Amino acid sequence: MTHTKLVTIYLDNTSFKTSGLLATYAQFLGQIEEHLESYFQDGWTISSIAGIGGNSEGITCRGWFAVVLQK
Repeated sequence: MTHTKLVTIYLDNTSFKTSGLLATYAQFLGQIEEHLESYFQDGWTISSIAGIGGNSEGITCRGWFAVVLQK
């Protein structure tokens, strides 16, 4: 029996902002965050991914990933 699960991941680079300076974003360039590791360890695999959102007011980036997992 196949199980399906829909998970959403919200991404917002303003959560990294530590001061009013725009340059503070540069220190997080290339940073990797793990959002699904526990699902993968439990045997789930990605069936599909859809991105929603994007640029918001200049250099900020906000949006969602809708991820369908199967096990």
